[in-house]
Amino acid sequence: MVRNLVNVAAAALLCTVFVGSANGAQPGIEVVGLDGATVRVDLGGLARMSIVTSDRGLRTTFEGVALRDVLAKAGVPLGDALKGRALSRVILASAPDGYQVAYAIAEVDAAFTDQVILLADRRDGRPLLPDTGPLQLVATRDKRPARWVRQLSRLEVRDIK
Repeated sequence: MVRNLVNVAAAALLCTVFVGSANGAQPGIEVVGLDGATVRVDLGGLARMSIVTSDRGLRTTFEGVALRDVLAKAGVPLGDALKGRALSRVILASAPDGYQVAYAIAEVDAAFTDQVILLADRRDGRPLLPDTGPLQLVATRDKRPARWVRQLSRLEVRDIK
């Protein structure tokens, strides 16, 4: 029981998503770069988009911003800078409960794929529910939603060596 309380407290400390104010401001997220520096990215300044997909057989519309736009705003090298060893980089997406998934950097870069991985804050026109949001990572081309990170709390860019 004590261990579970410690884990919950640690998860709460790691949660780096901040929710917008009551006036409808967009949430933001902190991105940890290759140098270990953390940058907070306000999603309100990024282009919004909607994606219609199937979520466990149900037609669903998610709204939010592209992961690639968040990474670019955080200063993560993309596009022509992705070649050679830079292609071994991964984006580690984490939730407060410890759930983590990895995306290869090329999976999010428009120079390599047309796929859009979305940082969603709305589902079917409504804000995400507390057990899912305030942000959820949605990869619509995945056959299963196992890499759809609910309660997304952190993005980290890492080199795989």
